[in-house]
Amino acid sequence: MSRIFRSWLSASAPLLAAALLWAGHANADPPGDKALKGMDEAMNRAKTQYYEYEVVNQEPGKPEKKMALKVWMKGEKRLTEFTAPADMKGTKVLILSPTQMYVYLPAFGKIRRIASHVTDQGFMGLAFSQDDLANQSYAPLYDAQVASDAAAEMKLVATAKSGQTVPHGKIEFKIAKDKNLPTEIKYFNAAGNHVKTETRATYDCQGNVCSPQELKMVDHTKGGHWTKMVRKAWKVNEEMSDDLFSKRSLEK
Repeated sequence: MSRIFRSWLSASAPLLAAALLWAGHANADPPGDKALKGMDEAMNRAKTQYYEYEVVNQEPGKPEKKMALKVWMKGEKRLTEFTAPADMKGTKVLILSPTQMYVYLPAFGKIRRIASHVTDQGFMGLAFSQDDLANQSYAPLYDAQVASDAAAEMKLVATAKSGQTVPHGKIEFKIAKDKNLPTEIKYFNAAGNHVKTETRATYDCQGNVCSPQELKMVDHTKGGHWTKMVRKAWKVNEEMSDDLFSKRSLEK
């Protein structure tokens, strides 16, 4: 190596280091990541939540199907019990984590684990999948960029972090800035195709915990199959035993 080249390399080292550092963060968007973390925080303020929903499920070419269910939530744990119609009454689904889910079917009297490779499919015939219902935190899995920022609404585009296994390759959020919560979520698969759209409407609050009165999911891959969930009861931060979120409790 010539003395002239060594001198040039020494003098240029700080500039090269800066260029490499910039290249490594070229796709990072601190405002977007901050907004995504803020949304996560707003969605997960409650220690526990209890819901009762009336559900309308509309599959193309079929009559509307009405259901009712109860939901208990504690941290990332979630227990869902169907109370109607009669043929689904007593069916329970327990989510302990995004990879640990169980279903209890009273007709068979057995508890079965939900295989991880089917968690992106419809949940009990609904347009919502188990993944849609289980995921309450996005920032650990996705990097976000601000697509637009208006007075009342921010739009984020979130793409999967390197090395993360996620149900959706990209997600677009519309966030209401007054509550820092999503009003619309568009889901894209790994090929970049828009596969689902979820809307969350008419938020109200108990203290600093807010929840939509209506959720609707449309599955664009199934001819517009949609499910609407209308909240009929909601309780926040009531005591819930950990035993409620156990396989043993599913058979009770």
